[in-house]
Amino acid sequence: SSAASDVYKRQDLILAKVTKNNNDKIARIILYIFLAVTIFLTFIVLKNIITPVYGNINSIHWISVDAKLLNASIKTTTTSRSSSNSSVYTYKGPQITYQYDFEGAHCIGRKVWWIEGTDNGPLEQLAYKFKSYYKAGKPIRVFVNPDKPCEAIADRAVHWSKLTTSVVMLLVLLLFGGGIMHLLLKMRKKW
Repeated sequence: SSAASDVYKRQDLILAKVTKNNNDKIARIILYIFLAVTIFLTFIVLKNIITPVYGNINSIHWISVDAKLLNASIKTTTTSRSSSNSSVYTYKGPQITYQYDFEGAHCIGRKVWWIEGTDNGPLEQLAYKFKSYYKAGKPIRVFVNPDKPCEAIADRAVHWSKLTTSVVMLLVLLLFGGGIMHLLLKMRKKW
């Protein structure tokens, strides 16, 4: 009877160890998936931070010229943050087409800022500004790449207020990713 009891105890211990190992493997797989998603999102956020800063630095020697607005409209994006749609947010941004001449080249451009999008800050203000200029027939200033005359941008500034959200998201992602790495290293040491 005591020998049978010892066998049952050993079987219970082996079963508990196998179950724990399987649970650890599942937990590691889930953590690796979270880590991969975190790394992917970090690269996207980094791109949204680096692109306007790099674009501004890269275009410091671009030439400012007058451009005629051929079209100006306001792009609207609406999102809701709850399942009941009680909180609806509207973001606006410019959609323009402009024409300019530079060193004999007749060019048409559409690029407003380094990253396309909408917001309730600088891009929304630009949208209304361009729309009013279009209605009044006023030209806008665009910045032209002297090496590629048909490459231009209407607003080459770095809008730090727009980038603040991206920087906060980056910090959260880095902390989250660091926490996952810590858990994975802790689990690895238990082996």
